Amino acid sequence: MAKTFTEWTVLKHSALVQAQDNLWHVEGAIPKMALKRRMTVVRRDDGDLVLHSPMALDEESMAAIEALGRVAYILVPNGWHRLDAPNFRKRYPEAKLLCPSGSKKKVSEVVEVDGTYEDFPADPAVSLQYLEGIKKLEGVLIVKHEGKATIVFNDCLFNLRHGKGISGLLFRILGSSGGPKVTRIMRLFAIKDKKALRTGLESLADTEGLCRLIPGHGKPIEEEASATLRKVASTL
Repeated sequence: MAKTFTEWTVLKHSALVQAQDNLWHVEGAIPKMALKRRMTVVRRDDGDLVLHSPMALDEESMAAIEALGRVAYILVPNGWHRLDAPNFRKRYPEAKLLCPSGSKKKVSEVVEVDGTYEDFPADPAVSLQYLEGIKKLEGVLIVKHEGKATIVFNDCLFNLRHGKGISGLLFRILGSSGGPKVTRIMRLFAIKDKKALRTGLESLADTEGLCRLIPGHGKPIEEEASATLRKVASTL
């Protein structure tokens, strides 16, 4: 896979899906991989937009996003999700590009970083929180609206069905498919304290009004979000 794209490069992607009044998401391809990725768009109470895990879309889709508000924050969720970051930096030069503090060195290799998750301004509708046990390599985006809450994850939560063919077999071997889970790759390369992560996920499961989980890879979880997160935590 390319280190980063040097030009705005649109790969196959879905339509932009509105999950609630202030939250949208879209799924798209990754170069030379069967795995897909997800970008989430959130509108803060102050009207500004937050782009989580930015991914180049066709101009019609980008125009639809830009019609929702001013793109003010670009969140690169870890050091592995930086493929489109330089081009988003160019497209929205006034936006603040932020990443987890534990991933800043890796992200800074390919794009200028304005700050870390600690620098994200407070807003009633949108907040950032680090995941425990992974040394601030990534965190979660918590989105609230009318008493409901959505938690947006990145690589710490996958929700892939078992697939067919060689890629499906590979995902099975890697422990990446088969429903909501923390993958073996994440356990190997990112998790430093499983107990701390388990406790952190259990705490997130107690989020008031939790109705939805959006993984970085795989299908959003729209039912029994709290119970699902507790089950994932129990495997650690």
